[in-house]
Amino acid sequence: MKTLIVYYSLEGSTKMIAEKLAGKMGADLLEIRSVKEYPVKGPSKFLVGGKDAAFNVCPEIEKFSVNVKKYDAIIIGTPVWNGTIAPPVRSFLRDTLIKTPNVAAFACMAGKDPKRTFKVIKELVVIDKLVAEVSFYGLENRSDPDVEAKTDQLACCFDSIVTES
Repeated sequence: MKTLIVYYSLEGSTKMIAEKLAGKMGADLLEIRSVKEYPVKGPSKFLVGGKDAAFNVCPEIEKFSVNVKKYDAIIIGTPVWNGTIAPPVRSFLRDTLIKTPNVAAFACMAGKDPKRTFKVIKELVVIDKLVAEVSFYGLENRSDPDVEAKTDQLACCFDSIVTES
């Protein structure tokens, strides 16, 4: 099964998980990049990013050359901002038609409950259920002790799809 991991990462946590997962699965990577960069330090990081997330802002993202339609499975990675997906991920999902039913997601967060994050992804992809929903906590210090187990869990979900086909 040809798998694409699509992610946005402000400070590197989501990128770290995406790369680790791609290595385990042999998946391709697509990093979403916002044309206008978000602040990474100080109060403006939370004010600007949090406000955009709360108001469902869809910032302009850089063009990409990957043909998403050629993939059998898509994994979406996002940091959790103000309880939901990062705005650049919202832009990608709004503008990109994902046709495969094999969609999973992972979220990196400091402590918010990820249920709303995964709900928004399902709504934007127009899918009832994700193959898997995995959350990573405390990665700003690279401290989630379950990173290996959780990335293995996510990879195994797709292994079982291949076996069932």
